[in-house]
Amino acid sequence: MNENHSVTAVITRCVIPGREQDYRTWVHDVGQVVKQFPGHRGITYKIPGEGNECHVIFRFDTVEHLQDWEESEERKHWLGKLEGIVKGESRVDRLTGIEFLFRDQLHPKAHKMVFVLTVVVFSLSSVLTPLFSLLNAALPIVPGWLWALAQVVVQLLLLTYVIMPHITRLLATWLAR
Repeated sequence: MNENHSVTAVITRCVIPGREQDYRTWVHDVGQVVKQFPGHRGITYKIPGEGNECHVIFRFDTVEHLQDWEESEERKHWLGKLEGIVKGESRVDRLTGIEFLFRDQLHPKAHKMVFVLTVVVFSLSSVLTPLFSLLNAALPIVPGWLWALAQVVVQLLLLTYVIMPHITRLLATWLAR
């Protein structure tokens, strides 16, 4: 895992029936602690689902910062407070690849990811291609392959940091079904 990329950790736990409110309180309190850690980018709580499973999603700017949280004394202290609230082992999934673009969704369906990315990439390409063609015509000294590379870099930056976070929030309900 590359430590220079943002990372999302999804922790799934089975909450003991009747202890859901205690778990919500625990998540809220942990959220107050974790946000003080360097590189923290947010925490999301997903309500109980099948089998009373709950999900807590931690986002950090680097794998290293996530590891700092995971190895901290504060986290160990708060994990100790889960006794009698959850049962069984927790499951931890870390997302750093393209699933990062869908970071607010637990497990979006692959066909929905493909559809959304196709629409967004096509739309963005329809805007950027003519723009970069104009730049290429205005500055013919720059090789075409360099313009193509610049277009890909700009497109990926816009997708990752600007467009997809908004799109996934907008389509969250649909993506999660």
